[in-house]
Amino acid sequence: MSDTSSAACPACEGAGCTLVHVSHPDDPKLRRDIWECPHCGFLFPHPAVEQAWADLPESFFYDDWRLLDLAGIPHLYDHIMATLRRRAPGSIRSHRTPSILEAGCGAGQVLNHFRAHGWAARGVEPWRSVAAAGAKYLRLPIDPVKLEAAELEPASQDIVLSLDVLNFVAAPRAYAEACYRALKPGGMLYLVVPNAASAERTAAGWDWNFFVPTSHMGAYTADAVARLIGACGFTRLEITPHDGTADDLFLRVTAVRPHESLLRWEDIGDVVDDAAVPFLDRSTVDASRLTALQRQWREDGMVILPKLLPSDLIDRYCAVRSKVREPGGWVSETPYRQVPEIKDLCLHPPLAELLEHLIGHPMGLHLNLTGWVSTERDWHQDDYLNPPFVSGHYAAVWMALDRIHPDAGPFQFVRGSHRWPLIRQQKILQLLDHDGSDTNWPTWSERLLTPFFEQEIARRGAEVEEFLGERGDVLIWHSRLLHRGSLATRPGAERRSLISHYSAIDHRPDMGHASRHPTGGYFFDFSDASPLPPMMGG
Repeated sequence: MSDTSSAACPACEGAGCTLVHVSHPDDPKLRRDIWECPHCGFLFPHPAVEQAWADLPESFFYDDWRLLDLAGIPHLYDHIMATLRRRAPGSIRSHRTPSILEAGCGAGQVLNHFRAHGWAARGVEPWRSVAAAGAKYLRLPIDPVKLEAAELEPASQDIVLSLDVLNFVAAPRAYAEACYRALKPGGMLYLVVPNAASAERTAAGWDWNFFVPTSHMGAYTADAVARLIGACGFTRLEITPHDGTADDLFLRVTAVRPHESLLRWEDIGDVVDDAAVPFLDRSTVDASRLTALQRQWREDGMVILPKLLPSDLIDRYCAVRSKVREPGGWVSETPYRQVPEIKDLCLHPPLAELLEHLIGHPMGLHLNLTGWVSTERDWHQDDYLNPPFVSGHYAAVWMALDRIHPDAGPFQFVRGSHRWPLIRQQKILQLLDHDGSDTNWPTWSERLLTPFFEQEIARRGAEVEEFLGERGDVLIWHSRLLHRGSLATRPGAERRSLISHYSAIDHRPDMGHASRHPTGGYFFDFSDASPLPPMMGG
């Protein structure tokens, strides 16, 4: 079904929405035209008429709110706290009292639990009789207004909580922007909304209880929520389905208001002469002479090779690695020097040949990350962690040793970001007021670079992609490609992988002699030099 007129999507503001359903077509009071956005899948009634909550009696929703089952609140609190420690730990590391605002808090039962744990708790609830009950019986500060109209101090909250509220809001962009304004930089939004793509909604069709057009103002898919939240400036977005017959009835959404960065590219970056970089990175290249993989490398800064690694090499390595009990693997960053199975896998001839094909020089292995959990290292380039003479003669490889699950903290990257300016180590050290003698400086640099990169991703409208590899799949990335090891939505989830870094053997005098493996690839043995621990991550 379609219509010649069109409503703009309230979630992503996309045009071209289509009329897909008419509820109660014969009753003018109940009739609602339901539209669908082709861009994000959002379903919404148009025109939207929000339910008038303000003057409803308390009994309309609560027969007696004091008799509600509150058994799930401790579990919710524990989950929010675990998520906060993982997503926005700075909010609870200081000695001050943390703050939480709940939008649509009802009588404040959840806020009461937070207050009992030492939080400064505040709510907004447009349903005046219920807000008054919470203020009277729980002695909570609850403003009897909609969130968008509340007089809140900007940037004052560590958490903004929204549980089953967004789907009742006719202007979701204004609501999400109000959540953003209330949060401190580094603060976290925790939002739950019914999932319009759930198995139960599919089975119920237009009779789904969570989309009654006379009261619900929207039915959200994960894409619709992501577009809405991202458009308001939030970063570190995670959306997890949960509950229901197929564990997908609701979407649990967490996102962070980023710290603002005053850095500019000229503060941290540099322009490199063509003569100093590999041939595929130069400003002018004869594309007709390039292979398909070289063209992809030049354009995207990464290539994915399905099933490149043989099962026997994976099995031999995993048999050795499984004896290391620590999830992070070997402490050494060069375990290949003592573990031949690592060299056999990382210097597999087709891989070694491909690295040389992309960089234009024989490449030597010099670093492994052997954890079977996400590094959780935030956005960074690799090149700035190396001496300036490396200048792109470098590549890294992410090897999937088993199927990578989305909740295990997959490798994330921004395709094409290797063509952004090159960050220089010396400029970062100057900003840190550090001489680089402490090898932890790359971790400290995240305080500067993570907010900058988050803003740059948003400013460019760049897409963050995930590598959900299958066993034997390989992703090779450019030394200037923006990437990170994402946070696992299931903390501690196993992510069987091996990450390896390589440099052109004729561009690393600091690493000494490179030896040749019997299969043909090279590795730096550091017999005549000390390894430079670069603290990489992915």
